[in-house]
Amino acid sequence: MFAHSQAIGIGSGESSGQLSLRELIARVAQEVEVNSILASDFHDVISELAAKNMSSDVIERLQSLDLISQTLVEIGLFLDLVSAACPPDLFVSESLMDNIKLAALRDRLQGKAPDVGGAADPELW
Repeated sequence: MFAHSQAIGIGSGESSGQLSLRELIARVAQEVEVNSILASDFHDVISELAAKNMSSDVIERLQSLDLISQTLVEIGLFLDLVSAACPPDLFVSESLMDNIKLAALRDRLQGKAPDVGGAADPELW
């Protein structure tokens, strides 16, 4: 397991260019929890719209948003438990974060303050 851990950038001890695995998991849990709230909000809005204009078949299919929201809540809670159980001396190479394309998400996961003056992730609207 140690060789595999090294291959994915996880190790013990602290050095430059590494993130605490415990903190990283806690930040991922926060991201999941925020997204569960967004999914729940979308579900509420779509439910209001669906009640007025959509067939029962479409309404049933849109209920998957509720399942997504509930699943994200549970994953977030689980990640909180994993973070608390994670040894404090495990670290992840920051270079793994290069795989995350959304700059704002990458910055949040690295614990960097948001750059309010710089470019943000693209709006989808």
